[in-house]
Amino acid sequence: MFEYGRFHFKEVDSDELRKKIFRLRYEVYALEFGFENPLDFPDKLEQDEYDAHSIHFVAFDEDGEVIGTVRMILDSKRGFPVEHASNITEFHDKPGPEYITEVSRLAVSRLLRRRPEDGMHGIESYLPQSQGGVSDKKDKTNKSIGKREKPVIILGLYKLVYLKCKELGITHMYMITEDKLFHALYKFGFVFFKVGEPVEYHGKRTPFATSWNTIEKHMHANHQELLDFLTFGLDDRHKPAFLKK
Repeated sequence: MFEYGRFHFKEVDSDELRKKIFRLRYEVYALEFGFENPLDFPDKLEQDEYDAHSIHFVAFDEDGEVIGTVRMILDSKRGFPVEHASNITEFHDKPGPEYITEVSRLAVSRLLRRRPEDGMHGIESYLPQSQGGVSDKKDKTNKSIGKREKPVIILGLYKLVYLKCKELGITHMYMITEDKLFHALYKFGFVFFKVGEPVEYHGKRTPFATSWNTIEKHMHANHQELLDFLTFGLDDRHKPAFLKK
């Protein structure tokens, strides 16, 4: 577990905690945004066939309440959801599947998205209108309504994904998502590349992929403070070569 801002982050390590993140996913994906049919989950726990082949992470608020989650899907006989939902055509440095994870089911509690402009992941506040955000908008006093420093919950969850990938020797990541999340991740150093054309998948979604080596080099050149955050606590043997003493 580690602290970041006023939040705590850890890998899910119990059935009780797993039920709590599935309940959060149900609230966000089924009840709030309608990506899933609530009737498919009578126990109010949103789950699918990939959860058994995934590592789950969780964010807590200062009161210990679950307010965020994400999962990394590992290689299995089921493959990766993005490869079933879209036609992957541009993943030129694709390694074997055992070196890939798909990051998905990112969910942030609506209690942490109090403003209408926050959107599903609480990221619109960080983006200009040209990228689907709101940071160019003004309130009645002509003051910007979209200025926040950084999406702490998302960054904390992605740090856990990074550390676990390093531990397991996973070098590449998939995601299939809306462009707004892609732009928000890019803004904070997580560089992904389009590997196929947009498809209808819970709305218009685009398949992306990247490598941790690409992200590390990009952060080193453009966001050193984010790279410091990402690698803090990482065993020296897993650090990028340019950071080793």
